[in-house]
Amino acid sequence: MKMLDIKAMIAMIEDEPEDKYIPVLKPVLMQILTELKHLHRKNSQLGGKVARYRREKKELEDALAMYQ
Repeated sequence: MKMLDIKAMIAMIEDEPEDKYIPVLKPVLMQILTELKHLHRKNSQLGGKVARYRREKKELEDALAMYQ
């Protein structure tokens, strides 16, 4: 699945004239895109934690293998 350029989409919506979108739709779009941006950031942080845990697990396995 292709990643969305959330910042570009937010900028595009903000730059549009108010009458281009249904007045209710623009705030909803902005809220969805903002939430998506936060979820991308959180997912990235979790990916870093997983990578760190995998490295630590490998180090512990290697240390245990030395004692066996």
